[in-house]
Amino acid sequence: MSTDTLRDRLESLGAPRRHVDAARQPVMLATLVDQPFSGREWLFEIKYDGVRVLAERAGKRVRLYGRSGQDFTGRYPEIVEALAALPVARFVLDGEVVAFDEHGRSSFQRLQGRMGLSQAGDVAVGRRQVPVSAAFFDCLELDGYDLRDVPLRERKQLLELLIPRGHGVLAYSAHVEERGEEFFHACDARHLEGIIAKKADGPYRSGRSRDWLKIKCQRRQEFVIGGYTDPQGGRSYFGALHLGVYEGERLVYVSKVGTGFDAKSLKRIWDRLKPLERARSPFDVGTPTGRGHHWVEPRLVAEVRFTEWTDDGGLRHPAFLGLRDDKRPQDCKREVAMPTGQAARTPQTKNDAPGRVKITRADKVFWPEDGYTKGDLVAYYETIAPLMLPYLKDRPLVLVRYPDGIAGKSFFQKDTPDFVPDWVRTVRIRSTTPPRDIDYVVADDVETLRYLANLGTIPIHLWASRAGSLDRPDWAVLDLDPKGAPFTHVVRIAQTVRGILDEIGVPSYVKTSGKTGLHVLVGLGARYSYEEARAFAEIIATMAVSREPKIATVARPLHERGGKVYVDFGQNGPGQTIVAPFAVRPLPGAPVSCPLRWDEVTARLDPKRFTMKTVPRRFSEMKDPMAPVLGAGFDLERALRRISKKREEERL
Repeated sequence: MSTDTLRDRLESLGAPRRHVDAARQPVMLATLVDQPFSGREWLFEIKYDGVRVLAERAGKRVRLYGRSGQDFTGRYPEIVEALAALPVARFVLDGEVVAFDEHGRSSFQRLQGRMGLSQAGDVAVGRRQVPVSAAFFDCLELDGYDLRDVPLRERKQLLELLIPRGHGVLAYSAHVEERGEEFFHACDARHLEGIIAKKADGPYRSGRSRDWLKIKCQRRQEFVIGGYTDPQGGRSYFGALHLGVYEGERLVYVSKVGTGFDAKSLKRIWDRLKPLERARSPFDVGTPTGRGHHWVEPRLVAEVRFTEWTDDGGLRHPAFLGLRDDKRPQDCKREVAMPTGQAARTPQTKNDAPGRVKITRADKVFWPEDGYTKGDLVAYYETIAPLMLPYLKDRPLVLVRYPDGIAGKSFFQKDTPDFVPDWVRTVRIRSTTPPRDIDYVVADDVETLRYLANLGTIPIHLWASRAGSLDRPDWAVLDLDPKGAPFTHVVRIAQTVRGILDEIGVPSYVKTSGKTGLHVLVGLGARYSYEEARAFAEIIATMAVSREPKIATVARPLHERGGKVYVDFGQNGPGQTIVAPFAVRPLPGAPVSCPLRWDEVTARLDPKRFTMKTVPRRFSEMKDPMAPVLGAGFDLERALRRISKKREEERL
């Protein structure tokens, strides 16, 4: 490969110079459909039977991460060595670790001999006995360029320049165009697992997507192991494994599997089962009765092949394929194939009724004093979507739902409920308090906004960072919270903050909170960490308070504020959210968090006049003054030097 050719191609794309953190980048997932299809806008690839990895190189350092962020680097040293030999020093690639059988097919059962090895000595032996390869099918970052918004066809062309076909341990995953049905039948004849259909012009988006569709030649999926039966017929260790899937938070019994084991796999599974033994069944529904059953904590995941689901929810002719250490038990849910015609159709236009979210009880009053209905809320979000969606794109959202309007009960919702349809995009993020995975909703399109409003979502809160760069926020924010102080003081502090930022050459933007405060934001362009964003915000907050000590404070406890405006810099952290620009608040009058021009931030400013009814008219006549906050950001190091110089001058 000519690196000059590759770099010329990269420069011509106009992609941003931005690093992708593979350890925090949730992978893009395909939606299961029931039949193969063909189409000019689609590419078709082999569905590999292996372990999904994101491969990251930063200089001499190479890491392999599993789909849930596990570090698999030490397990596959031959892949790490081959990646380190490529002629580009920075990249993030998406692919699959595979072990090929004697027929040249990827074999998950053969890969079992490598998947569980972590000790260096065991890995060295396994490397000789079960060699592995990596088939890469996507390229998220290359030579410092973030390619996630580049069309797939162009990403694959760049990937092929990096990893030509026939590269040994590393393989470029080739594709065919248009002829999906013919390709599927060829793969079926070779007894492959299936194929993946991908939108040729689609971006890379974390989470489940209908831009990627999977069509399986044989039925198989992951199940939770909840127990086992006594051995029979001379078999050692156990006879069969009890399997289940999650329906919401309930573990539902499905079937047992007693075939597909050899002596090695029996011993390997037994060694994993014994420490997990428990007295009672872990299944919430359908536990088998009688003798000979033993139960374990539901922590192991098995991949099982079967011919079909039975009418009572069981499996016909199940066969064990292997353990899946890269899959979480909570992710094991019954896979139901979407009709291909529904999943693969071209996105419908605004006027196509079958593609639209059906709004239920649109006439239900949500604002009793004003008479505004759920239908009014849906219509507002649909109207404002062109302005609001750029802020929401790729960003984890926290919803506040009011199913009976602002006078009824409400609740925050981070985790996406099970009933949300497959086309609603989600992104999985690991929470540390308590430790669990959360599937956040992402709203990239107007139909998702309509769907959320139909659920009774009034305010929408968003992260400052996007999926794929979760540790690098797009902005830092100061939340000016009066809590009893006059609003004129809020205005004065906002202008003081603006003055400080102007002095150090940092552009700033302002919006109403939709309540009684203001938010002042500076764009960071995903160039810095949350720690750096918070530290910068704290410096600016402290400087503002030093200039206006009689009316401003950084004291968080309400009783310590003394009637002053609280300059809150604490909203700059992973998982911290602010109300989205243009989001409605659940208050009388239906006020909106509204972007402002700085010349509007005066003593005459009245946040209550920016409402669900007035904001669409306002922005039909003006551009969004806050839009540049989503740009490239400012040079933080230069700004800090200017602050240091200014403080030194003030001391003199």
